[in-house]
Parts: sequence; structure tokens; C-alpha cells
Amino acid sequence: MDQFDAVPIFKFSTVDYPERDRFHVWVKDNLCDCKFDDDGYGALDAEASGAALGPLIISGRRWRERPRPFTYSVYRTERRIRLDSQDSFRFTLLLGGRFFCRSMSPESVKLPGDLFFYDVAQINECTVEAGDVISIVVPRYLLPSHAALMHGHTLTSGVSRLLGDHLLSLFRNLSTLQQQEVPQIVQSTLLLMAAAVSPTVEAMREASEPIRSALLERIRHYIDVHLLERDLTPERICRDIGISRAKLYQYFEEEGGIMRQIRRRRLRHAYHMLADPQRQHVRIAEIAWAHGFPDEKYFYRLFKAEFGHTPKETVENRSDPVLLPGGIAMKNQWKGAASLAGWTLPFGVLNN
Repeated sequence: MDQFDAVPIFKFSTVDYPERDRFHVWVKDNLCDCKFDDDGYGALDAEASGAALGPLIISGRRWRERPRPFTYSVYRTERRIRLDSQDSFRFTLLLGGRFFCRSMSPESVKLPGDLFFYDVAQINECTVEAGDVISIVVPRYLLPSHAALMHGHTLTSGVSRLLGDHLLSLFRNLSTLQQQEVPQIVQSTLLLMAAAVSPTVEAMREASEPIRSALLERIRHYIDVHLLERDLTPERICRDIGISRAKLYQYFEEEGGIMRQIRRRRLRHAYHMLADPQRQHVRIAEIAWAHGFPDEKYFYRLFKAEFGHTPKETVENRSDPVLLPGGIAMKNQWKGAASLAGWTLPFGVLNN
């Protein structure tokens, strides 16, 4: 596929500026008045990356570690609203840090894992204890008009959690997206957004396919995280994900069932470990046992059926290093970014 079909990615870093100017350049497109009181623990050291996906803008902000979290105050006033006339909504997924929102009644605190909704055309006053965050900006006309009533709210429904998973996955995979994939991605994302801020029967029906896809991704991620745990069972998945046993079985029916899915992912993980040339002294029997196959002969039979060769042959033919599932670090998201005109980072603001 032609490399020029890739979605352009924008990168921004405060380290490109003198220390005295870093806070100013970081917040200049925040659409708010911002105040930082120097705590004496070092200059602002942060970076952002993102992309424009059709009418949507997704961006992520990452902060380097310091002795104390970087804290500043944000004021979105009526004056600022009149001056810039921005007319959009923003979904923000907090991965670290905290937001103390004082313009809401009562005052609310946003914590890591929260997905909250923000209307750019409404007053906002908060204190930001900086941490990693992903935001996506959507023009107002693309969501139901009553979505504005959700300004400042943390979205807690099941669909909202799926939307959070979707945004995290979308951001992590920005570097692999192609332009021809954008229309479908935008459509699915908008349907999930509409269902999250307005969970009506009609919205849920229209978003059924994106919801199914996001839920499947959530289940697969859960399996990968707990892959080597002995008690990874359908019952546990249903309890922790919040899905019925019948629905879980239905989702994986075409793939041979949920237990077969777990077994295949364990086999693939075992394959990567056996093929890794950095693991010179690994024993096949230990790998089999660690992946839930106490019977070595049974493991050999399943392994060969899956990959066409035995575990021993895999070990004997080790070559290049193998990246284990889930081994792509978040920091890779901030490398190799391109220049992109028409909007600004780190806050994903459309230029007029």
C-alpha cells in the first residue's frame, strides 16, 4: 500500500523551546486563560501527538516524570467564548493526573480512567494536575443538540466505557491508519459518541455494530492482560466485563468459541516466547505449563496444528527478535510524527 496513503500525524514538544517559554507555547491554543505557579521542581517537559480524522481531531498529551505533578489553573470565560467562537465538543480520557472542576455544582474531580465531556461554548474553570490524556474534538453539529446538557459530566455508562476503549485503541494505532479507512472510523466513532451522550433506544440501535466491535476489542484486551492466569474462564470474563454468558458465547461463535479463542492466544504467546532468540535456555515443558498446557504431548499436538511445525522446530529456527503481544510501548506513539496544517496541538483546536 502506498505510504502516502497514511494519515499524517502531528507532533509537538515543549523541549523544542526555551524553558521560560514552554508553559506559554503549551497552553496558547487551549482556548482558556491559564495560570501556572512555579513550584521550583523544574520546567514544563511535555509532548503531544495527534491527527485529523475527517471532521474529528484526536490528540494525546504526555508528561515527563517530575518530583511533583505539574499543576496549573484553567479558565474558560464568557469573554474567551465570545472572542474565539469555537463551536465543538471534546471527549477527554484521563490516563493520569487529576482534574478539579470548580465550575460544576458540586465541584467534581476527574480521576485516571474517567471519560468526561466538555462543551467548548460553556464556561469551564478547573485545576489540572497534569498527567497523560487523550482527547477527541468533534464539531457540535455532528452530535445531538441536547449533548450540551452533559457539559462537565463524567460518562459512566457501559457504552461510555467502550468509547473510552475505542479512543485509546484509535490513538495507539494512529501510525497504522490509512486515508481510505478514515470515513468508516469516523462513522463508528460518531455513533459511539452519540450513544454515550444520549443513550436513547434509537441511538443504541444505530450504534449496535460499533458497540459490538468495541466490546469485542475490550474482551480481547482483557484476555491478553490475564492470558496466563489459571482462572481465566468465561464466568470470570462475564463478571469483569459485564456481559451475559449467552452474549459472550454468541460473539465468539464464529471463531470456535471463547475457550478456543483463549487457547489460540495462549498458543500464539507461547510461539513468540519460543521463537525469541534472546530466550536461549527456555524449556518447552515450562512454556507449555506456564500457558495452561500441563500435558506436553497435548501442547505439541495443538501447537503443530496451529502453526504447521512443532515447538522444538520453532526453537531450532530462531532468527530475528520477536515482539511479544502487547509489547508496543506507548512512548512509540510519539515518534516519527509529520507536519500537519489546519489545526494546532496540544489541545486539538481547529484554526479559523
